[in-house]
Amino acid sequence: MSPSDGHVLVVAGEPSGDLHAGRLLEALAGEMPGLGAFGVGGEAMRRAGAGIIHDCGPLAAVGISDFPRVLPILRRVKRDLLREVGERRPRAVILVDYPGFNLSLAKALKKLPDPPRLIYFIPPQVWAWGAGRARTIARLFDLVLTIYPFEPPYFTRSGGRAEFIGNPVAFALRGCPSREEARASLGIPQDARVVSFLPGSRMKEIERHVPLMEDAVRMLKERISGAHYLISEADALPERTVRNALSSEKETVRVVRGRQHEVIRAADAAVVASGTATLETALLGTPMIVIYIIEQITNIVARYFLLQVDFVSLVNLLAGREVAPELIQGKARSGRIADLLSHLLEDPAARERQTRAFDEIRSFLDGPDPYARAAARIRRFLEESP
Repeated sequence: MSPSDGHVLVVAGEPSGDLHAGRLLEALAGEMPGLGAFGVGGEAMRRAGAGIIHDCGPLAAVGISDFPRVLPILRRVKRDLLREVGERRPRAVILVDYPGFNLSLAKALKKLPDPPRLIYFIPPQVWAWGAGRARTIARLFDLVLTIYPFEPPYFTRSGGRAEFIGNPVAFALRGCPSREEARASLGIPQDARVVSFLPGSRMKEIERHVPLMEDAVRMLKERISGAHYLISEADALPERTVRNALSSEKETVRVVRGRQHEVIRAADAAVVASGTATLETALLGTPMIVIYIIEQITNIVARYFLLQVDFVSLVNLLAGREVAPELIQGKARSGRIADLLSHLLEDPAARERQTRAFDEIRSFLDGPDPYARAAARIRRFLEESP
């Protein structure tokens, strides 16, 4: 059988993983035109031609309290995938991020009498979560494709096979509009002061972050006149989710749906929920404040039993220091957000300190198309495999 025959199973358990998986499958179609795909994902994977067994939408979980809702679904998905692997016998299984489920699935697949080859595309941040998970991944997976250049040694020193293929976020932002273009597109004067808010892409993030952001706007209005306030609504959310979460500042804060990069680029300063958006904001050169609030039990478990790093945001983890202020849990107060925003808006040196660090991160991550590189590596891997 040639490497282009048959199918691969691809599992992306949440919308961000679905986007990465869809782009990878498009690149794989160029490398291996006869290779089919099926698995767990969403619209991006469907557009790339994959047969979707389970949609990823119901699988997203935020915090420990979500697990009772999601766990029965995950058990059913896992059972169905194991059955499909037994019937279709895919050439390889490609798992995308989503470590809680994907590591459990990988362990089950490894126990099969004739297990498929296992590839991890965008593994979890083992440098934040500890060496134990890195050893587990190195033992389970035949190939790990990482998106940060310092990640492969975490796996190779445990006997795994890992390679850096480039950073999808950095690559995707190459074609973003300039600050001037973003402001013109949004109808904002070039000389205006602009503050942008990115509350997250999940319902609970909106519920927890938007009221704080709105209160900060109310305070900031008293200090700085004539500023424009933008808040991003992710496409993954139902329309008007963010608008409905606003109360007193509906006329002041403009909700912009599905144009997150323009919202970031147009801003003089931003308030960003911790996650990939902090890296996007850094790569686009906008000074920021990072916030995040989760349920207390999840915070306790993560802080005292799981996390092994000093920061929660990608931008600070990559910089190795607190470049952007982090307001996490009880520190995330509207008054503190307003104070830090005022400082960023009024102190050019504070903005410059952040943007210099962001330039270093950008040069660190810049590189060729990671999806094309990953597809080429997977093709070679399949050619090597029996």
